[in-house]
Amino acid sequence: MDFTALDFETTGYEGGGANDPWQLGVAIVRDGKIVETREWFFGTCLTPDAEPMMAQWDEFYPYLAGATLVAHNIATERTILRRIAPLTNWGPWVDTLKLAKARYKGIESYALGPLCELFGIAPAIENRTWHDALYDAVACANLALFISPEF
Repeated sequence: MDFTALDFETTGYEGGGANDPWQLGVAIVRDGKIVETREWFFGTCLTPDAEPMMAQWDEFYPYLAGATLVAHNIATERTILRRIAPLTNWGPWVDTLKLAKARYKGIESYALGPLCELFGIAPAIENRTWHDALYDAVACANLALFISPEF
């Protein structure tokens, strides 16, 4: 199955914040291989020089529309997409957190980083690490392919 793994980094809710997205990373998987990666930065207090999210809609929408969307603990990604485009039928969705919990019982942590480290599938992307949307999207794609080779 072909899919798009995605990850948003957000400002969070601390201090009454609105949990606004400031970075989106995607990894496009075709025939069991990552064939393309992309990222976008959105204008917030964290990335003041970037354009607002909706100003970049035409750039990132084609990567998400009509695709099977894969995320680790899909709540954040699904909530953000529903908030910005409530009439769009996003998905179908696949949650790698749920897949990992169903397939591998008794693991100490089901967080994305520890799972990828445990299985030896953490991405090798220069100058990137966990909690970078592009890095996490690639890690999520790797995890989905590791857990479910039929992808």
